[in-house]
Amino acid sequence: LEDTLTQFMQVSLSNHKSTESTIKNLEVQVGQLAKQLVEMSTDNFLANAEKNPKEECKLIVTRSQRGRIQREKREMRE
Repeated sequence: LEDTLTQFMQVSLSNHKSTESTIKNLEVQVGQLAKQLVEMSTDNFLANAEKNPKEECKLIVTRSQRGRIQREKREMRE
């Protein structure tokens, strides 16, 4: 029984080390891919930039800004 347990522990440890090295290799590969994507997206972004065809600007206004804008409009009318 002890021999079987010892063998099981050795196999488990071996599998664990193998899995660790595989994960480490995958991390390196994902890092390399991420670096390539950043380089590619930067190049593509600059190459595909286009002017706003409508020549207008969109604006997002929060509630607090909306109140201030309305007050300023009222003050300008007065």
